[in-house]
Amino acid sequence: MNPNKSEKIAPKKSLGQNFLTDKNIANKIVDTLGDINGHKVFEIGPGMGAITGLILDRNPFLSSIELDKRAIDYLITEYSARLGTNFELIHSSILDFDLPEYIHSNNINSKVAVIGNIPYNISSEIFFWIYKNAKHIDRAVLMIQKEVAKRLVAKPRTKDYGILTLAMELCGKAKIAFDVPAGAFFPRPNVTSSVIRFDLNSDTEVYSHFDKMMKLIRASFSQRRKMLSN
Repeated sequence: MNPNKSEKIAPKKSLGQNFLTDKNIANKIVDTLGDINGHKVFEIGPGMGAITGLILDRNPFLSSIELDKRAIDYLITEYSARLGTNFELIHSSILDFDLPEYIHSNNINSKVAVIGNIPYNISSEIFFWIYKNAKHIDRAVLMIQKEVAKRLVAKPRTKDYGILTLAMELCGKAKIAFDVPAGAFFPRPNVTSSVIRFDLNSDTEVYSHFDKMMKLIRASFSQRRKMLSN
C-alpha cells in the first residue's frame, strides 16, 4: 500500500452516506455551480472527496464541512498538498455551522456558494439552513432524492406542491439540472437522485420576514380544510 494514501472509509448508514463514484457525474455537478474562480464556496459533506478536487481545480476559496472524523482524516491525507490559504476542512455538521459568524470573522464581503451531495435523511433541514442563511448565499447546487427535488420545483395545484415549494419561492428559484441513477453511488441507494440548483434572491428584505411567513405557511398546510381566517 502507498504510505501516502489513506485507506478508503466504509459508508455509514447512520450518517446517510452514499459515496458518488461516477467521475462524469461529479464533473457535471461542479459545472452546474458555474464560474467560481476566486469565489468563496462551502462544500457540504465531502465524504471521500468525489467533487472536492474538481471544485479546487476551478480555483475558488473552498471550505469543506464534514461531520465524519474518518472522512476528515482521509481528506487531510488525500489533499495535504492543497490545504492552505484557499482550502480548509471544517469538522462539523452543516446544521451546527454558523455561517454569519464565519463570514463576519473572516471579513467576507461578497455572497458565497454552496455545493454538496447531501445526506438524504436530513435534506429538508439542510434546505432550511440555506434559507436561514440565504442573504449570505447567491447559489447552491445539491444532490438530493428525485422525489424531494420535484417538490421544490412543483407547480401550484399539484400533489408535490407544499411547504418546501413555498419556502423555496420565498427565497429564490430552483431548477432540476439533471437526474443521477442509483448505480453512480456506493452503496447503491434505493432511489433515483437529482442535482438541483438554487438561485437565491438578491433582495435581502424578504429574509427579515421569512420566519413569520413560514409560520403562516405551516399553519395553512396543517389545517387544509379550515378557513385561512381561522
